[in-house]
Amino acid sequence: MPRVDQSHPDNVAGQWFVDTRCIRCDAARNWAPDLIGMDASGRSVVIRQPADSEQEAAMWRAAFACPTRSIGNRAQPAGPTGVFPHLIIESVFALGNNALASFAAHSFLVTRPEGNLLIDSPRFTRRLAASVDDLGGVTHVLLTHRDDVADYDRWAERYGARVWIGESDADAAPMATDLTAGNETTLIAPGVLSIPAPGHTTGHVAYHIDDRLLFTGDALHWNQRRAELDVFPDQTMHSWEILADTMDLFATLNVEWVFPGHGMWHYAGAAEWTRQMSALGPAMRSTGQRGWSQRPDATYNWY
Repeated sequence: MPRVDQSHPDNVAGQWFVDTRCIRCDAARNWAPDLIGMDASGRSVVIRQPADSEQEAAMWRAAFACPTRSIGNRAQPAGPTGVFPHLIIESVFALGNNALASFAAHSFLVTRPEGNLLIDSPRFTRRLAASVDDLGGVTHVLLTHRDDVADYDRWAERYGARVWIGESDADAAPMATDLTAGNETTLIAPGVLSIPAPGHTTGHVAYHIDDRLLFTGDALHWNQRRAELDVFPDQTMHSWEILADTMDLFATLNVEWVFPGHGMWHYAGAAEWTRQMSALGPAMRSTGQRGWSQRPDATYNWY
């Protein structure tokens, strides 16, 4: 629960506050960027109180996304029901409840007639699980890589779901039922492909759905501060050069929407996607990992 006794001194006056347990991730700021800002060390603070019902709803989404539950409302400590899942576009829901164990990463539910897909794992809560039940449960748990598995086992057990992960990251998900090879695209279900996307980790994969949606884990995100598709230089644990190769591969895909594990999801559109992604890999090789990390607003905070 949010700790009002540890409220950050820089919060503006009002019902909403952020406590000092914040870990400097961007999860909450993705949901309420006009209301939640940063102090000098990167911790979140309330910079403006909500002025209408839409802003109030955004703050509740920020509160339920926060992995340390550091965002609170003095008048309603427990919060309302139904905050998540939150519909982003048709059939794609953000699940909030970002897990500390997954470095505060996002997770998503994609509803499909053939069976729903859980992409990376949120915290398991009874409230969220009841809402996922209402949407038809989960047939496949799709894990992009070792960092974002969180409570995948509890979700899989609840629904008897198959669990997919790249074979080189499989030790992080011992309950996985299906391992994908690091050098080939794998058909999971009609219209659902697992695509090798190494760089951040060796076994990282992305999920390409219906030839228009790409769930990129920690390989690629929309950098709101730079207003462009971007990578995380400081979190490239396996290989910068291989990550650039992954960007080249992404450039060959048909993509309209990008849904990352960190940063913000974004509608690129096919033409803009091709333009940006065709340039990204070559630019990464030219600049180098160190130079990339030294650009202004190079990346989001990632604790």
